[in-house]
Amino acid sequence: MPSPLKYSKVILHLFPNLKLHILPYQLQFKYPFSIAHGIRTCTDAVFVAIEKDGILGYGEATLPPYLKDNQSTSIAFLQNIEIEKLYNRFILNIELFDDSITDMPAKASIDMAFWDLKGKLENKKVSAYFDQTTKQKLIFSTYTIGISSEDELKSKLADASDFRLIKLKLNGKNDKDLILNFRKYCNKPFAIDVNQAWTNLDEAKKMHDFLLAQNCFLIEQPFEKSDIKKTKELKQHSQLPIIADEAFQTIDTLVQIADAYDGINIKLMKCGGITNAFKIIQEAKKLELKILLGCMSESACGCAAAASLQSFADWTDLDGPWLLKNNPFHDYTLEHGEIMTLQNNGLGITTSLFQ
Repeated sequence: MPSPLKYSKVILHLFPNLKLHILPYQLQFKYPFSIAHGIRTCTDAVFVAIEKDGILGYGEATLPPYLKDNQSTSIAFLQNIEIEKLYNRFILNIELFDDSITDMPAKASIDMAFWDLKGKLENKKVSAYFDQTTKQKLIFSTYTIGISSEDELKSKLADASDFRLIKLKLNGKNDKDLILNFRKYCNKPFAIDVNQAWTNLDEAKKMHDFLLAQNCFLIEQPFEKSDIKKTKELKQHSQLPIIADEAFQTIDTLVQIADAYDGINIKLMKCGGITNAFKIIQEAKKLELKILLGCMSESACGCAAAASLQSFADWTDLDGPWLLKNNPFHDYTLEHGEIMTLQNNGLGITTSLFQ
């Protein structure tokens, strides 16, 4: 369980041309977030701001308890980086970190802060650096509902009223009951995320047929991440796309899982930021894998960073700010079911955290 820390004083590092602000924070859920392998009420995070000429670029490292990294390790990493050297590498389009550095959330926070800063200094949205079309594609995000009682489900659905798509967490125990409860109160299309909880292939096939009849459009991580054989057999049976989450971590695993899955869930916290996510997207498309852009319940900072790549995605699950009761970043909103950022440069978000 994350520490009770809410947020504390900004740690400030001064360099000749840049300032690095580091702020520990605790993101608190509106409702306890329950999945197949546990429940939590909050998530520790570290926000960063990189300041140049009075302009701040924002980044986020979100650290759910199942990761090996935590606030202490991420802060220690951030305190010891050579921020100006990294910034110069970023400007020259050189890899920021070598592969020996495995704190992906902290790496992601620096990468997205650099992109936000670049966009603000050049008066350009981050998405425009990647998508050269005149009209960027916007797609509907799902709203994630953890494993819930019937009363909890009704409350959560009320909060999700502006979303057109829902994602349901399942636990492999009473999945049909959870879906039938959902269908009592909502007729929207939905995805499911099993978080590796299914174990029996025959039962999974039967569940697939039930889901198809209920207007489900996606199955995420049905079996244990190393069980490629069962997943591949389910894929051969399935009319629904099977998406890898826990089974997909880095670009090196794409070829290993490509035959067993139809697509991958890319999260900035597990791949190290926007730059790496874009590289993964390019390689995944070569393998004809579909793209789900997801999050680890980040604030609007991390979700806006991921949303800068949404025009390359088949689906997004970037609902973190709506699951939280203390999201500190603004201007990340939903319009007609689509994720939007209102500001015209950088990641399109604002905050008073570092004032």
